[in-house]
Formats: sequence, structure tokens, C-alpha cells
Amino acid sequence: MQDNYEAVLEQARRQFAEKNTMEMARSSGAALSLYPPLSWREFTLPYLGRVYRILWPTGEVLSYNTNKAAPTATALILLHYLAGASGKPPQGKWLPFSQLWGGSSYNAAFVKRALKPLTEFFGHRPDLFKKLLLEKLNARPGRDANTYLVMALPRLPLLLRLEPGDQEVPASASILFDAVANEYLVTEDLAVLGESAAARLLRWGREQAADKI
Repeated sequence: MQDNYEAVLEQARRQFAEKNTMEMARSSGAALSLYPPLSWREFTLPYLGRVYRILWPTGEVLSYNTNKAAPTATALILLHYLAGASGKPPQGKWLPFSQLWGGSSYNAAFVKRALKPLTEFFGHRPDLFKKLLLEKLNARPGRDANTYLVMALPRLPLLLRLEPGDQEVPASASILFDAVANEYLVTEDLAVLGESAAARLLRWGREQAADKI
């Protein structure tokens, strides 16, 4: 499996190296720095509350704060985003994962890996859910109650919702994607993005819950 991931990463790096850096910056909203010699360039991208450096043409993806190599899953998301960005602005039309291109075939796994854990942990902790979104992911409240807008990437927003529930109605968490999401990432990558957002929230939430024990 590790060898397969490395092969996919190498392919993503080759595709990234073939792209025009100015066009990628313009389409993705990433910051682009040019260094002498001009054959070496660097993108800076915020992703789910953290910032990464992406070196061109090598395709190395590094944490901005530590300069350590990013996990393979994160590197793939950022390389695919830069190489595939369409430049289309978000529409503000929100889709569940099942309505993304081919999303229905993976929806059960997405619910199991992302939505169910969020519901189980934060269903009775709505204040903590809100706090983490605002402080860790720089979210802002959405138009509807209990919704929060997160810019996962510069042109790829997510809408997270938590309905706490009560004795009659069970709690429910959801992650919605803008209608342009597939103009930036394939659905498999969007699944990883959503699951990563859930995993980070859960890790932060468990850390804070443990501190109160």
C-alpha cells in the first residue's frame, strides 16, 4: 500500500512540474514566490488551519512552521489542488458528499469515517464544536443556525453543521461541499479532505476534553 501511495505521489509531482506556475497561482489563489534562479519557485497554501510550502518543480510539500515533510495524504491534496484548480469562484450552493461526482458509491464510508465520529463526539458538545471551528479553522458562522463556513483551501470552502439533538431527535453532523468542489479536486480527494477536517476537530476536541478531567 505504501508503494502505491508513493507511486501516486510521484505522478502528482510530475503533473505539478509540467504546469505553468503563474497560471496555477492565479487559478488556485495560492501565494507564489520566485527565487533566483527563476527555475525554483514556491507556493504557500493554507489548508485546514495549517500553512504549507509547496516547492516547484520538485513538488516537495513542507510544513511552513516546522519545515518537515507533510504527510503523503496532505501532499497529494495540495499538489492535486494546485495542478487541477479551475479558477472558478465558489457558488455558495452546498452539496452533501453523495451528490459529488461518483460520491454515492463512497458515501457510506464517508459517513462512517467522518460524519458519524463527529456526531458521536460533538453531539453533546456543541459549544466545543463551535469553539474549535472558530479558533482552529478560522471558521465564520454560516447563514443558518449551527452552521460554520471553513475555507479548507483558498477557493474550496466547506460548510459544517451540527444539530445537537435532544431526547426526541438524535444529534447529526454534516460536511457540505460547494458546487464547484469537483472543479478543484476529484471526489476521492474531497473524501480525504472531509475526513481530515473531521480528524483534526476530533483530535483537538479530545485534547481539550482530556484537559478538563
